[in-house]
Amino acid sequence: MTDMLCEETLNELVEQVGNELVETLLSDLFEDAGKRVKSMQNLLSEGQMDELRKEAHTLKSSTGTMGLKVLSEQAGIIERKLVTGEGPDVAPIIPTLPKLLEEGLSQANAWIASK
Repeated sequence: MTDMLCEETLNELVEQVGNELVETLLSDLFEDAGKRVKSMQNLLSEGQMDELRKEAHTLKSSTGTMGLKVLSEQAGIIERKLVTGEGPDVAPIIPTLPKLLEEGLSQANAWIASK
């Protein structure tokens, strides 16, 4: 498979709720996470670090639940850096999020389609 995804998480989801619901959840995640990533970009440019940390936490959780391992890990790094006062260090990470989201969802959809 790919290192973008946590195949074990996806397998567990399919076992619990079935392929069709996982497909729906991935579609919903695309919309929600896309809005969150845009919000994070805006919050960074506005210097609203506490709100940015909250968005990163939610993105980490939602993408991790759906098996998008790399995006979830990056959101977790952003959250940790903001908690520890390393706010400026997140600036290079945030521009990578849209591509990670796109690639992760593409691979997750391909994975589910192969089941």
